[in-house]
Amino acid sequence: MIIVIAVLIAGVLIAWLLRIRFSDREIRAFVSPSEVELGSAIHFSDSTYRAQRVLWEFGNGDVSMEKSGSYVFPQVGRYQIRLTVDDKLEARFIVNVREPIKQEESPIRIIAPTTAIQNELITFTAEGPSQEWRWEFGESGDVDSREKSPTYSYQYPGVYEVLLTSEDTEYPIIHNIEILPEYTESDSTDVLSLIAIDIRERLQDIVDGGSFNSNYNYILEKYLCNKSDVLVLINGTKQNDFYSYCHGLKFIGSQSSTTIIEVVVEPDKKSDCIKKLLIRQSSPQKKENS
Repeated sequence: MIIVIAVLIAGVLIAWLLRIRFSDREIRAFVSPSEVELGSAIHFSDSTYRAQRVLWEFGNGDVSMEKSGSYVFPQVGRYQIRLTVDDKLEARFIVNVREPIKQEESPIRIIAPTTAIQNELITFTAEGPSQEWRWEFGESGDVDSREKSPTYSYQYPGVYEVLLTSEDTEYPIIHNIEILPEYTESDSTDVLSLIAIDIRERLQDIVDGGSFNSNYNYILEKYLCNKSDVLVLINGTKQNDFYSYCHGLKFIGSQSSTTIIEVVVEPDKKSDCIKKLLIRQSSPQKKENS
C-alpha cells in the first residue's frame, strides 16, 4: 500500500514539473549590437524552447518571420524591436541607429592596380607632400622600399596588403592587391579541351536532329570568328570546310547514325580564333526503320 501511494505521489510530482516546464516558457533570444551605424546590420536570433512561430517587428513597419537573420535599418533613430513567439510570448529590444563617423581622409594615398599577374613588374606610387616613404608589399614581412614610386613583382599568387607609411601618417595607408597565377601551358590546354568538348556536343546535336542554325552559328561565332571556311579534317583523311562539313552532318543525321567521337582544336596563335578542327567520328550506319 505504501509503495502504491509513493508511486502516485511521484507521478503527480513529475506531471507538475512537466507542466511548469512546458507552460511557463521564457523567451530565449538576442539582438546584437544594440547600437549600430547607419548602413550596418544588426543580427537577431531566437532559440526559445519548442517555438513554432516567431515574429520580429523592427519598429518601422518591417517584419521578419525567420528565427534568425540580419537586418539593416534604412534611417537613423531609436527603434524598439518586438519579438512575439507562438502568438503568446513577447520580448522587446532597443536598438540605436546613428550616423556613421566620418573619418578624415589622409592627404597621402597609394596609386597602384588592384590586380596583377605573378612575376609582373608593378609600379606603386605614393601621392602626397611627404618626403620619406616606407613600403611593405606584404610578401617579405619587412620594409621593401623607401622610394616614392618603387616597382615590385610578387613571386606567388594571392591577395596582399600593401602598407605605406611616412612622417606625415599616424597609421599606414593600406592598399589591397590580388596577384593572379601567371600563364602556363597547362592552362591553355585545359581551355582548349573545354572548347573541343563544347564543339563536339554541338556537332553531335546536329547529327541527332537538333537545330542546325543555332548549333552552327554558335560554333561559328564563338570559336571560329565567323569564318565558315575553317579547315575540318575528318578521321585524318578527308578534308572539308566547316560549312560544308556541318551540312553533311545534317544530311547524314537524317539518313544514318553517326557518333562524333573526338574533336581536337588547333588555335590561331595570332588571334583567339580556331583555325583548324580535327574530328574523329564513327562511320555512318543506316538507321533501322521502326
